[in-house]
Amino acid sequence: MAVFILLACAGCTSPAPSSPVPAPSPVPTPGISTVSPAEMALQPADLPGNFTLLEKGERNASNMRDWAKDHGWKRGYYVDYRKTGGNVSEGPIFQQVISVYTAENITLIVPDTINNWKNWSAEDSNVTVEEISLPTIGDSSRAMIASDRSDNSQLYMIAFVKYDVFEQFQTNGTKTDFETLRQMAETAADKIR
Repeated sequence: MAVFILLACAGCTSPAPSSPVPAPSPVPTPGISTVSPAEMALQPADLPGNFTLLEKGERNASNMRDWAKDHGWKRGYYVDYRKTGGNVSEGPIFQQVISVYTAENITLIVPDTINNWKNWSAEDSNVTVEEISLPTIGDSSRAMIASDRSDNSQLYMIAFVKYDVFEQFQTNGTKTDFETLRQMAETAADKIR
């Protein structure tokens, strides 16, 4: 009899009104750049100090690692400058490399670049690679220094992404040159629209 009453009452209560299930929040997607890589390249007027243009040009798929192509590399550009003093052959070289990727893979590019730099010290016992603190440039950024004990040289690198654009800056030189490199990277990030 108790079972019969429980079964009868089970259908007597109405379920609580269901609250609507909230729609999932959209995952933010990176913006898409609207200017060509060549327009993103730094021009002499953008640079802090005296620089001489050494080389510039389009990057094409044949220059890219398979990893980059497999992760949505589309197009790119590069420019090399030499910081000049009294003699054009003196002074460090500053390089800007620009790549446009598919938006869904852009967050993978900076970590891959950092890992490649870290692997450098594993391949060459004379080289020490360390990460350097850096204020955020673009949407995300990281910086490295590689020191070579065999010739006491240093190479600095800044990598950042903004929208669907990855940029890498490099220079051989001193902490002062790293500061110049940082200024260049911030200026470059502002050129991405």
